[in-house]
Amino acid sequence: MFKVKVIDRYIFRELLGPYIFGMLGFIVVISIDPMIYAMKNVITSDNRNVDPFAVLKWFTYSLATDMIFTFPMAMLLATLLVFGRFSNDSELVALRAGGVSFFRLCYPVMAFAVISTLVAFLFGEFVSPYAVSRSQQIKRTEILKLLPIMGQENVYIKDSPDRTIYVERVDNVNNILTNVIISEYDHKTDLLKRRVFAKTGRFSSNKWLFQDGVIYDYDDKFNAKLVCNFSARDLAIEQKPTDFKRDEETYQELSMRRLKQKISYAYEHGLADVTGLLVEFYVKTSIPFACFIFGIIGATLGTSNSRSGAFIGFGISIVIIFIYYVIFSISRSLGKNGTISPLLAAWLQNIIFLVAAFFLAMRVKN
Repeated sequence: MFKVKVIDRYIFRELLGPYIFGMLGFIVVISIDPMIYAMKNVITSDNRNVDPFAVLKWFTYSLATDMIFTFPMAMLLATLLVFGRFSNDSELVALRAGGVSFFRLCYPVMAFAVISTLVAFLFGEFVSPYAVSRSQQIKRTEILKLLPIMGQENVYIKDSPDRTIYVERVDNVNNILTNVIISEYDHKTDLLKRRVFAKTGRFSSNKWLFQDGVIYDYDDKFNAKLVCNFSARDLAIEQKPTDFKRDEETYQELSMRRLKQKISYAYEHGLADVTGLLVEFYVKTSIPFACFIFGIIGATLGTSNSRSGAFIGFGISIVIIFIYYVIFSISRSLGKNGTISPLLAAWLQNIIFLVAAFFLAMRVKN
């Protein structure tokens, strides 16, 4: 059974300070763009009647948009600085002389990385979606002064693999559909077999009541046959009023659980493409796992480069994270357009850096 030793507690404690320093430093870096936007709105707030406190709220929440990347960044910087100092102070030489291998020294690093990974995952699952949603809401309503959407036009949804619904106008306040067309298709031939036209549809008592409508059946040659006219009729469709509202949520506003719900809904209703959703679903785990990979890379680079001070280490971390982000952006784009699988698209940069970490670790060992 593994027993925690003094050296483990020592390394773990040494990592904590640089990790917090890295978090704060990288937060400053990612805050530059939203800070410029916030200052611009504060300067012009008098002309547009914008509350400076609303701008401050938006800035605070908007930091969470890319903050998920600061966890692996901080992990990389912390291990780079700590092991660089160990090497510079000849502590690594003393430890190796005492029979402690490099891989044994990585045990507390791995433990610290696992904790960082879990915190990053929880942050991305619970904190980030809420913060991004709030920042978007504040920007729309308090900064840009946009009016809430009362209705939508030309809404098209696929109720099931064999049925589509078109609505000319949706009243989001009163839950009323205007000029509705419900089309049903043959499951084997995909030919239109029935179409329902209704002037209005109202949601009441957990069901839809359609009024002033007509129903037609169609044969294989698309010849229409009148079935009936109706003044009011209940039609069994699965959609609730909220389903007719266009989805304006961004991927950053969705937790892993919400993404899974959307993917399941799309599969159940035979919707065309869920590739983008699948890529973002796997990204929710790949980015936090980068903490583990960067912990190993930072330890190996710190051991190799004994002269890496705080600013040099910060610069090296920026370069490595930049390369990581470029590969991540390219692979995610390739995944969303179907060139590579969604799982590979989300994890490709991790695979590449994990291989690099392995070779660096073997180099240090030898």
